[in-house]
Amino acid sequence: MFNNIKHQKETIDDFSIERTKRTEAYNMKSNHFHDGYEIYYMFKGERFYFIKDRTYHVRAGDLVLINMYDMHKTTEAYSPSHERLLINFRPDYIQTMTNGMEEKFYEIFQTFPVLRLNVREQGSLESILRKMIKEYEDKKEGYQTYLKLLLVEMLLYIYRHIKKNKIKPMEYHNSLHEKVSEIVRYINNHYMDLLTLHSLSKQFHISPYYLSRIYKKVTGFSFVEYLNQVRINEAQKLLKTTSLSVTSIAEKVGYENPTHFGRVFKKVTGISPLKYRKTFL
Repeated sequence: MFNNIKHQKETIDDFSIERTKRTEAYNMKSNHFHDGYEIYYMFKGERFYFIKDRTYHVRAGDLVLINMYDMHKTTEAYSPSHERLLINFRPDYIQTMTNGMEEKFYEIFQTFPVLRLNVREQGSLESILRKMIKEYEDKKEGYQTYLKLLLVEMLLYIYRHIKKNKIKPMEYHNSLHEKVSEIVRYINNHYMDLLTLHSLSKQFHISPYYLSRIYKKVTGFSFVEYLNQVRINEAQKLLKTTSLSVTSIAEKVGYENPTHFGRVFKKVTGISPLKYRKTFL
């Protein structure tokens, strides 16, 4: 039996694929987001998956689509045992092979993030995934090109599936998840304001202690951890896309003290705001 072993992982330029099987308890240690797209497929087991503003109960046969910069994190559901496949790729990875379809493919990451597939649909998708796994295991001549072709095939399959079916948002796991999602959306829309646990507790008529406890339970984040991550996420975008000063960006994302902003930014990203900006010059 495999025990918390990470199977096959392949990274090619702007693409990575990783298959993992675990039999012991595991929770992602940190929240994160990417400047690329993520596809997560659950072969076996179940997980709670926080994406952007709510938590989903992901089960075997579910397909998860993570848009660029959407914060996400998985935590244990009711059983620690699970097996999943994870694919990450940057937008320009498939651009030369899509004949102008890439924008339509990227649209699938802006719909509902979790697709619950039926048995036939699972079989079709898993057929493509198993080919991908075999390609990077065998590494025959031209496997990088074939992996890219298989990714395009999978994206086209998902795109057609969404267009063909009337996809509806998944129901909340319970009323507690729905309430926390409401709080998360409020934070996402007001991160630039002076937000505290006490101000939120007044806004939603919940005691600070209870709010802190349910927020961590449902999302996997503490309130402060999540708020800082949202703010730093926005700061990264501004550092990459504008010429605003670090002080101005700090103020825009909710930090009154630029020094404190710098400390939080480095804690989250590992580098200072100025060094981060220089990497994109």
